[in-house]
Amino acid sequence: MPNLENTKTTQADFFKLIEIIPDAIVIVDNEGKIRYINSQTTSTFGYRPDELIGQTVEILLPHRFKSKHVDHRANYSKHPVRRPMGSGIDLYGRKKDGTEFALDITISPIETEKGTLVISVIRDISDRKAQEEEAKRRSKQLEDLVSTMTHDLKTPLIAAETSYKHLQEGYFGKLTENQKQILNLLTQSNEHTLRLVNNLLSVFKYGSQSYKLLLERIEVSKLLNRAHDKVKPLLQDKGINLKVTKTSFQFICDPFEIERVIVNLLTNAIKYTQNDEIIELQAVKNEDGNVIISVQDNGVGISAEDLPNLFERFWQSTRSNSNSNSTGLGLYLSRQIVEAHGGKIWAESTRGKGSIISFKIPEIS
Repeated sequence: MPNLENTKTTQADFFKLIEIIPDAIVIVDNEGKIRYINSQTTSTFGYRPDELIGQTVEILLPHRFKSKHVDHRANYSKHPVRRPMGSGIDLYGRKKDGTEFALDITISPIETEKGTLVISVIRDISDRKAQEEEAKRRSKQLEDLVSTMTHDLKTPLIAAETSYKHLQEGYFGKLTENQKQILNLLTQSNEHTLRLVNNLLSVFKYGSQSYKLLLERIEVSKLLNRAHDKVKPLLQDKGINLKVTKTSFQFICDPFEIERVIVNLLTNAIKYTQNDEIIELQAVKNEDGNVIISVQDNGVGISAEDLPNLFERFWQSTRSNSNSNSTGLGLYLSRQIVEAHGGKIWAESTRGKGSIISFKIPEIS
């Protein structure tokens, strides 16, 4: 730290230096009285130098913060160190005309022959704060719009789902084989659209960080079995056998969301696996308490150029085709869910030799 009292040259050089700094500089003594300001302080706060020199630094604060700041200043003088102020909280200054503005402050002690002074570097961040608030407002508007749209879309889809179920169960009379086939196609199409709507809403919720995980301890076999039940119709349509490795342990997660990840991975594997083949689903818990769940297929595989993009939003694999009904949301949403748990998801594959997609959930205490 420079010694302001050493020599006139050193002092003059120091003051020249802080004059060219684009931030406001305020130097106070151990009583909190302002000893020096640079010209940027005048521009930032609107006071002339003679209106600030000798005043306590609280003159630059909104009235509601002044009494607390006196205590903070007294505590700081006992252990003066360089540090940013108010990490994680909003700080405000007050101009001469009473206008308040958002600011960042970094404070440092300076040892001089007359004792310890404290230098404050003050930056007006009003524009940045305004931009952040505007971004939040737009994000909230977009989330509200998506939420309203998905709700409006889900209502007729759920109604159609109920009607199809009643038709399949014979509520309105016996169906012919042709009618059953058409109804099955309608049901599958409705399920696909409903899944897309739900995924779209979830993507925006995770993206805006407004989604809260509902954590609980659950037996892993329950998750695997429930996911298996969800994809049984898809497995039966292609004659694919799902081999679920038997295992028994508990872990903490959001069961609804992790089940969704498993279903997404199984659905993806089924899509790219030939008829009458086998898909394997397994879960292990390693010595560190991490849970690793994997889905392995012997389908068409994933090319090396596709692997880095596999979990990106709306990305379409080169192995996809116009009939795949892929939305590019399932794996991206799975990544969001896994990362919200503090975990990671990855894929291993060789083109033509199948794929293994795994995700890890760390131990949550």
